[in-house]
Amino acid sequence: MALLQEEESGQLRQKLAQEVPLLRDKLVLPENEPVLALMEFVTNYVESVPGCLHLVTALSKEFGFYDYAAPFLHMAEDYFLQPPNALPQDGGLEALLDEAFLAHRLLEEVNDHHIRQLQRPLVPLDMTEANIIVHHLLGDAFATSLEQLVQFAAGQLLGKEYVWDQIRALPGSSRPDTALISSEQIMGPKHSIRLRLSA
Repeated sequence: MALLQEEESGQLRQKLAQEVPLLRDKLVLPENEPVLALMEFVTNYVESVPGCLHLVTALSKEFGFYDYAAPFLHMAEDYFLQPPNALPQDGGLEALLDEAFLAHRLLEEVNDHHIRQLQRPLVPLDMTEANIIVHHLLGDAFATSLEQLVQFAAGQLLGKEYVWDQIRALPGSSRPDTALISSEQIMGPKHSIRLRLSA
C-alpha cells in the first residue's frame, strides 16, 4: 500500500532528490541515479523488519530465551505496526521508514546492552550501518528524538542490574557464538549506499 502510494505521489522520492547534495557529504552514493539507489535502500530496509523479527523469534525459541525476548519483539512489532503518537502521521513510505527505524534501532539497542553486559549480542544481527544511513535520511534532529525514545524503552527493560543475573541463567546464555548477520544479508544483494568515512 505504502509503495503504491509512493508510486503515485513520489513524495519521498522528491524529498530525497532535494537532499542528495547534503547526503553526499555523509554517504557514498552512486554517481548515476542516486535517488533510485536511495529508494531501493529505503524499500529494502522497510521490508526487512518482518524478517528480522522472525529471525529473532526463531533464535530465541531455539535457544530457550523466547519468554525473555518477547517484550522486545512485541515492542519492535508495535513500533512498526502501531507507531507511537510522537511520529508524524504523514502515511506512505516515509512514515514506514520512521517506523522501521524504531524497530531496527530497538533490536540494535538491545544487542548493544547485551554486548556491554555479557560480551555477546542477544542475536547475531548487525544493522548498525543501515541504521546510521537511515539516521542521515531522516535528518539528525528527528532521528535523534527517535533514538532517545528507543534508548529510554530499552533502558526501562534492561537497566536493572538483577536482569543480567537472570539472563546469564537462561539456557541460551551459554550457546556458542555464531557469525553476525549483516544488513547486507538481511536486506538482499549488496546495496550501493555506504557511510562516508571521514578522512
